[in-house]
Amino acid sequence: MKRILLALLIGGATLTSLSSCTKEYITQEVNVLDGVSYVYPVNSNQWTKNGNMYSIEIAVKDLDAQYYEDGHVSVAVNFVNSKTYELIPSIIFGHDYSSNYSIGKVRIFARDVSGLTPKAPDDMDIKIVLTDATAGN
Repeated sequence: MKRILLALLIGGATLTSLSSCTKEYITQEVNVLDGVSYVYPVNSNQWTKNGNMYSIEIAVKDLDAQYYEDGHVSVAVNFVNSKTYELIPSIIFGHDYSSNYSIGKVRIFARDVSGLTPKAPDDMDIKIVLTDATAGN
């Protein structure tokens, strides 16, 4: 009888000690920036004209080397009294919009393709969104 009780005691202790494992989670620290967006109101008279091409340069202080190298910059325009942002590049109201960027700056171009006398784009809000990513290469 003592042997059976001793065997049960040892078996119970063994089961208890083996079944009490803890889960361990390993997380990898990645240096990822938060995405950030800016809205800049731009009046028609702020564009610089060169033939039928209009351009504007906007300083974006958070557009640093990390966003430039690994992130993404997107640009959209919203005309006054419109409830829609239009992503560029796009042709909108007779202008062919495009953009480029470098560290600290975003440049927007609007080429008048209306076939009429070139005129500057209408007043608008320009939204610039910086999105971070991890370099895959």
